[in-house]
Amino acid sequence: MTSSSLVASGIIAAGTIAVLRKHTMDNSQVKLVHAPQTANVDDDLSLLDLIATECPSLVDPEKGRFLPSALLPTSDMQTCFNAVRERFKRPRIVEYERELISTEDGGTIGLDWSPPFAQMPADDRPIVVLSHGLSGGSQETYVQLTVQQLTAEPHCFRTVVVNYRGCAGVKLTTHVLYNGGLTSDYGCALDHIRQRFPESPLIGIGYSLGANLITKY
Repeated sequence: MTSSSLVASGIIAAGTIAVLRKHTMDNSQVKLVHAPQTANVDDDLSLLDLIATECPSLVDPEKGRFLPSALLPTSDMQTCFNAVRERFKRPRIVEYERELISTEDGGTIGLDWSPPFAQMPADDRPIVVLSHGLSGGSQETYVQLTVQQLTAEPHCFRTVVVNYRGCAGVKLTTHVLYNGGLTSDYGCALDHIRQRFPESPLIGIGYSLGANLITKY
């Protein structure tokens, strides 16, 4: 290949990347959908006002634009890269202590607590219950990063990730598989957590299908 061909190929590749990056950025705006009047968090502060203050990118589309890397200019490429990267090297960011519980039909759910109980003995502090996305689990990077933030200063929450049947190394003990519509498994986990920590307020966080499951529950 001649030098002129290499230059031409480079220009075409750079132009393609620029177009793809712009397309991704133009379609990355976040639109916040809410009721005409949201609930009050405080006497003079509504939930919408709180979100606008703490997460301005959700109410200002210009602040919410996402600028992708030139090496991964599209969402499809980013998804594929992350799947391949985690297949070969999944980072271990937080430490869990696993507890296995049984459902009424003999199914098994894995509760991954962080920090481990040796580092954070039982008390009445708030507990954040995390529900992973489709076929995910506590090992997912997005879950670990959330747990890392929640357990650190200034929050110092206790966290627990609910790993559903067959997910994150939890063995299948019945013919019933993991089902994003099976809210009874989520309820079983919450009942166990409440029994173990009856004085602790519970806060729910869900990702993708896990958020859908929490909403239906």
